[in-house]
Amino acid sequence: QEQLRLKAQELEAASRYKSEFLANMSHELRTPLNSILILSQLLGQNKTGNLGEKQIESAKAIHASGTDLLRLINEILDLSKVEAGRIELHVEELPFSAMISDLQRVFKGMASEKGVRLVVDKSAELPEALLTDGHRLQQILRNLLSNAFKFTDAGAVTLTISRPAPDADLSASGLDPATSVALAVRDMGIGIPKEKQATIFEAFRQADGGTSRKYGGTGLGLSISRELAKLLGGEIQLESIEGQGATFT
Repeated sequence: QEQLRLKAQELEAASRYKSEFLANMSHELRTPLNSILILSQLLGQNKTGNLGEKQIESAKAIHASGTDLLRLINEILDLSKVEAGRIELHVEELPFSAMISDLQRVFKGMASEKGVRLVVDKSAELPEALLTDGHRLQQILRNLLSNAFKFTDAGAVTLTISRPAPDADLSASGLDPATSVALAVRDMGIGIPKEKQATIFEAFRQADGGTSRKYGGTGLGLSISRELAKLLGGEIQLESIEGQGATFT
């Protein structure tokens, strides 16, 4: 009974720490983002008339991306909402062309800044559209691609869209490879050691831990992505060799 009481206290403390973390992180992220949104909106309006078309377009793109990010922050940081399965799905046809265009627009600047190419390879045998919640699928892909660019310093980040291999193990989701779509994000980064491949999907856990770590991030993205993939009826698989990059499918 004493052990159970102590365990209950530990779980309560862990839950409290998580709530505090989410509240603090939410505030820290929203404050600068709101400033970016206000300033980019003012620039996009070009009331002084001193900006060119390309500059106005860039300001509007910043505002649009910032608005998307704010919406994601509001949802992502409420991890308990995802864990409790209280997210509603809005399933509709998502054209692959629209999905790819959106991702290329979002990551164009990041790719250019790092000198890393974004390569998208879609199989010709796939239909033109996918029946899914487009917003949630994009949320997963943006997270995986963002991570891929973070860990890749040279070469390319590749998004491959195809049918899974006929012998793919999809027992976790019960999908049929012949009627499923595999979206694989491959980076050319540091890779993930075998012993850490399971823990990186746990909330607040990071392969690159500690205060002196090279790579940033909250440690929530992969946990959120895994839960969203389950909600969409799929799963996320990881293949990686340390020093040779990683592929999230």
